[in-house]
Amino acid sequence: MRLFIGSYARVEFYDEIRRDLTPLFEGRWVEPRNLHLTWYFLGDLPDAAPIIDRLQPLKLIPRLPLSIQGIGTFGRPDPKVLYLKTARVVPTILHEKIAELLEREPEERFHPHITLARIKKGDGKALRTIERPWMSEPLGLVEPDIYLIESRLGPGGPIYIPLEQF
Repeated sequence: MRLFIGSYARVEFYDEIRRDLTPLFEGRWVEPRNLHLTWYFLGDLPDAAPIIDRLQPLKLIPRLPLSIQGIGTFGRPDPKVLYLKTARVVPTILHEKIAELLEREPEERFHPHITLARIKKGDGKALRTIERPWMSEPLGLVEPDIYLIESRLGPGGPIYIPLEQF
């Protein structure tokens, strides 16, 4: 099973974001129900039970929602991912704690974000420089609950199945 550890995100202005940015690229938008921040991607594992056991201490760590503000792209000069930004300090500390509980190394270049779309072809400069009224507003929240999530890939996009909440 393909697993990751994540928190779901509530994005305000999602319809406006899609309306304003769709003309700037060809690609696939993430379904609103699948918007999330990935704390740690685990990949294909035969069994979720050992991961669930190791992550039980997360239930004792108090957390608050994370603010989402700003938009960005990964990939230069040609963007491959359109994403929303979050604060960096708290997510990085939590990412490192999750890695410690998993007895794995933290990702060297962990960049907390919420993927909005996968880009096949697009105008990178336009995506990086566009300005819209919604861009100066808080764009949503990353929920404080953390889940072990199974990702089942299919022709219509992934289906996410929460296996355990921490």
